[in-house]
Amino acid sequence: LKLAFVIIPEEKEPEQTVLLDELLLATPAVAVQRSHEIATKMAATSAKAMELAIGLTKTYDPKVMEEVIALEDETDLYEDALGSYLVKLTGKDLSLRDNRSLNTLLYTISDLERIADHAVAVARAGQELAEKKIVFSDAARKELAVLQQAVADVVARTVSAFESRDLEQAMTVEPLEQVVDALVKEIKSRHVRRLRDGLCTVEYGFVLEDLLTAFQRTADHCSNVAVEM
Repeated sequence: LKLAFVIIPEEKEPEQTVLLDELLLATPAVAVQRSHEIATKMAATSAKAMELAIGLTKTYDPKVMEEVIALEDETDLYEDALGSYLVKLTGKDLSLRDNRSLNTLLYTISDLERIADHAVAVARAGQELAEKKIVFSDAARKELAVLQQAVADVVARTVSAFESRDLEQAMTVEPLEQVVDALVKEIKSRHVRRLRDGLCTVEYGFVLEDLLTAFQRTADHCSNVAVEM
């Protein structure tokens, strides 16, 4: 019995094995469905990492930081296992529908994994804010809060649409990604004005830039998933 597997650490159980059974390759339709189920778990893991990371920019907790890193590690394992399994499926006799599903999975798992990567970047920015005792102005905090809500929304919509294969919901992701882009552009513009007026410092700007980059790229990956669907 050959098994491709991912080891997923959890608080209650040290190791939980999520199986992609190679025997299912003899029934490609079932294997494709199982792959989608595992990819959905991966998407939810990335979304959880981003949710926790955003929280760290408000209140930093080293234990939560470790959890974000652990979740990102999980998505790496998911991507490796799924990637190998899906390649084996490409040589199977698939229906048109299953072939489309397979192609969607092949082209989206890297985007889903990258969301978790950017979550770590957000978490590290939160760590820097705490260690350097950086406090944004009230105006900057309010602007960042609006952006963070938009990012949380676009990630949640993407994961939900992906899980349920809801194309109508997927179509709402791209417009929201454009909103994130517009918010990032506006925040950068306002930060430059605050710098000019002496209301902010260059050091604050470096952390802010890291956050804005991570949030914008997260939305880009969500858009990629939705468009591929």
